[in-house]
Amino acid sequence: MKKRFLSLLLALSLSLAIPSFAAGAAGPTPPTWCPAEEYAVFANSQAYKGDTWSKILSLREDAAAGNLAPTSSSSTVLYNRQRALKKSNDPGVRFELGLIDVKYALNAAAQGKAVGISSDFEMAAYYGKGDEPACYLAYLWNARSKLWTHDLTTGLEGALGYYAASVAYLFPYESFTMDQILNWGQANGVSAERLAYAKSLLFVTLDGDLVHPRSVRISADAVDTTTAQTRNQRTMVPIRRLAELMGATVDYDASSRQITIRRAADTFVMTLDRTEALRNGEPFQMDVAPYAENNRTYIPIRYIAECFGQSVEWNGGQQHVVIQEDKSVAGDSNLEAWALAMGALLNYENNPQEAHLFGGKRRFGANPVGGVVSNRLETTGPDFGRQILADSWGITDREALIAAVGTLVQSLDQTYPAWDLFRVSHLAQWGYLAGYVTYYEALELVEPAAQALCDQFSAWEAAYENYLEGWCAWSGQDAADVWQTSRGLLYREMRTTPDMARLLDDNLFQAGVVPLPG
Repeated sequence: MKKRFLSLLLALSLSLAIPSFAAGAAGPTPPTWCPAEEYAVFANSQAYKGDTWSKILSLREDAAAGNLAPTSSSSTVLYNRQRALKKSNDPGVRFELGLIDVKYALNAAAQGKAVGISSDFEMAAYYGKGDEPACYLAYLWNARSKLWTHDLTTGLEGALGYYAASVAYLFPYESFTMDQILNWGQANGVSAERLAYAKSLLFVTLDGDLVHPRSVRISADAVDTTTAQTRNQRTMVPIRRLAELMGATVDYDASSRQITIRRAADTFVMTLDRTEALRNGEPFQMDVAPYAENNRTYIPIRYIAECFGQSVEWNGGQQHVVIQEDKSVAGDSNLEAWALAMGALLNYENNPQEAHLFGGKRRFGANPVGGVVSNRLETTGPDFGRQILADSWGITDREALIAAVGTLVQSLDQTYPAWDLFRVSHLAQWGYLAGYVTYYEALELVEPAAQALCDQFSAWEAAYENYLEGWCAWSGQDAADVWQTSRGLLYREMRTTPDMARLLDDNLFQAGVVPLPG
């Protein structure tokens, strides 16, 4: 208690000596346990000014003196200060509190006591969104905290999910490497067992979303907790989750031990413990055989991703397999831009946060594919596309999709052509999400519709007015002023959204439709 009292007096004297950060004053400095290059200063934060900074300094000094986190019984003043600061939504304040928590936790560990660190770093990044250099450091410290306080060796049934999620925040930053987490953990007492487990982890993302390691609730009483593995220097993944997010279907024949994966017009057949495989009936050789473990089938990630038109990159520094749609197949074509602009309004109506994405939805969702279509975070892209196609169009397979697009183009409404042409884009994008057509095929379906639209209109405002007139005629609404209808008003709202406004670029009409290669 005497030690804490002296620390409090020292902090008080320092706070009286440090002026507010007015113009020209020195900037904030890191505490002794934080390297200068890992100290985040958030722009426009009030953390470094006046009474707030004084309170932060008093807590820093208390932590630096080797004390444990204050409680209402050990130090009412510091305890109340900390509680008051934790109510702040200022990113600088929350980052400072995170650093203070780290030191208190280090002090507790040195005394053999339980270690706990709050979510302040994560909240700092959340509130500081847009200040990327500072957010990166907040995410880095957040991941270090999770490594230190969570026993990863309990797997996804235990604490691994918290750590994996914290690491996933860091993947978009090119400067990030796993050593920035692991080396800090090693220097600060993380056990050799936990470090070895962390070094063995493989992270797999699809379009930037973490797929492995990540638990998926299959049913009310079943959770899939399988993770990616390495075998013969190849990344192996439980096939069903990843393939289904790409829009594929997966079937297993126990008698032949064959796995059959279908997406669009492609069929991929493999046999457990054999390296021979078939793609569309043509044999090819894999360098690692699929195998079964814990009732899950593992296959080489590169083959399944590349066979279904995905790009696959290995970032060794991040222990990270990066999978994305390989859009290089479109070459210099601008057909995706045409498709997005033509489908913008309905995509915005269905899912405004992701309407700027091809398909109008991310492929990832927290639910398993085949689960309930609920909200944009839980619903997968394949389920999103399949439900709209089935409920609104009666389309449940590839053949029906292609036939519906052909009918729209061939029997084009001459009065309201945009009504039919825009719907071609909708069908093509949803068909891509559903796995009925590939990305390239979806653009192929859009191409004649985009060309017809370009031939008949010269600006998106006129094209959308014609689309709205067609929608009113189809739905039986009064078309006296289409801009006052629900979709007309939604169009006006959409034009004020930066991500959507960028899609409706009239320069596309001047550029024309640039066709696909081949």
